[in-house]
Amino acid sequence: MTPREVVSPELARHLTSVSRQLGRQVGVLLSRAGTVQRVIVGDAHRLELPDVGRLRGGVGRFRGLRLVHTHLRGEPLTADDLNDLALLRLDAVAMLEVPPGDDGLDGAVEVAMIDPAKLAAGAALAADGDGPFRRVRARDVFALELDFEAEVRALEGELARLTRGAAGETGRERALVIGTTPDDDRFAETLELARAAGVEIAGSLRQKRSKLHPKTVVGAGKLKDVVLEGMMRRAEVAIFDVDLKPAQARAFEDATGLKAIDRTQLILDIFAQRAKSGDGKLQVELAQLKYSLPRLTEKDAGLSRLTGGIGGRGPGETVMEIGRRRIRDRIRALEKKIEQLSRQRALRRRRRRDEALPILSIIGYTNAGKSTLLNALTRSEVEAADQLFMTLDPTSRRLRFPREGEVIVTDTVGFISELPQDLIAAFRATLEELADADLLLHVVDAADDALEAKKEAVDKLLEELELAAIPRLLVLNKCDLLAADQAAALARRFGGVAISARDRQTLPALIAAAEEALAPRQPLLPDYAAEAAGRPLN
Repeated sequence: MTPREVVSPELARHLTSVSRQLGRQVGVLLSRAGTVQRVIVGDAHRLELPDVGRLRGGVGRFRGLRLVHTHLRGEPLTADDLNDLALLRLDAVAMLEVPPGDDGLDGAVEVAMIDPAKLAAGAALAADGDGPFRRVRARDVFALELDFEAEVRALEGELARLTRGAAGETGRERALVIGTTPDDDRFAETLELARAAGVEIAGSLRQKRSKLHPKTVVGAGKLKDVVLEGMMRRAEVAIFDVDLKPAQARAFEDATGLKAIDRTQLILDIFAQRAKSGDGKLQVELAQLKYSLPRLTEKDAGLSRLTGGIGGRGPGETVMEIGRRRIRDRIRALEKKIEQLSRQRALRRRRRRDEALPILSIIGYTNAGKSTLLNALTRSEVEAADQLFMTLDPTSRRLRFPREGEVIVTDTVGFISELPQDLIAAFRATLEELADADLLLHVVDAADDALEAKKEAVDKLLEELELAAIPRLLVLNKCDLLAADQAAALARRFGGVAISARDRQTLPALIAAAEEALAPRQPLLPDYAAEAAGRPLN
């Protein structure tokens, strides 16, 4: 058999003869040199390919193996055949029709190969036609006009050229963001979380399912699209908009070769990057270890998801070096330290209460503008940016009113829908700060289409934290992005105050509303609204 042949006449005759005798599909995996690497026997309808590992299947390269197998009824290459071609990055898949006679050489032949040019043009997701494949069909082996050696080298060269162009020069991990729920806002939020984590988004895919695939998260057809898109975009990571079971993540990784990152792991990675104080770092480490512990039941290959880069930054990156017993010991030690932090925070709060100063805590969905508001109110320079979870460590500032009244204003970590329970537990010492607040300033992004859903997510989390009884003032921020009548209508609808944290002229109304909300507990300034308009806030 020469390197130019997909299959030699002698091998084709042997395969079809054995297949006819057994009444089953049979096949072989051939190297590029034409040597048989594996022999596979299936049933009458399909083959189950063995695990061929990741050998040679790197970025910009095919597997170096091709599958040649029989079809008893002469049907063309099936969706399963093309899935195998894509998922395993095979050089080619060839079908040999088993003819009714004994010769074995007069049956039809069909060959499919991944075509990078079609893939780059978006054919991977096409619902009709040949998709991202080049297909060649002939009436028999002798009529098959295909120089296999030249063809596979040309296609692989084109794949390498295109993937080099897709990779960029940023040095950051490249990820496919995969949406598995019908919720468009959830998917958009996952994209923002990925950007906040410093990931380069190579592409995105959606499969709106009512339930996740119990084994591989997405179905077999979508797995093929993921592999092809990942191959084309030179992605290393797949980020999901849901949480995955350890077995699901492992099965997805085995099927695609991409590192699977779920929503909780993505959030933990952002927290690991943003934690600056010793308290914050301890709390992030505790959350990471609690997340990783059940995943240590997987085989060693599954641990690679927990170390290095996204989902493994910060203290959790030593997870491969320590065993389950040592992780539990570390968790217990961290819980004791955080309990000590909780007592220290309680002491500081007691001292603040002794000063009889009202406490205003700024809360809200992440990226609603909480830190910007704190800076505007107190002329501080807390780091603020248009990114999720910019603030992780709580910050307190004093605010002096024109008549010498003083309050303490605190900024807290942003909330998010379905905040991971391990994260809530780890940040208990931080969230306890909210319990002593006299007033919660609930900041929402007034220009956000998902305003109501995010407001409800924060309300729900406050109930879970048993903080729902604390008085709240809704602050509709970013109203400079809306028409004045829209902002006023929202304020009336939700009973809140419309402001822009970037425009200090809008803040007197907020201070007056806060004073009124605090009045039953702590009277402040009876004539503040009349005087504040022309005077500085602190």
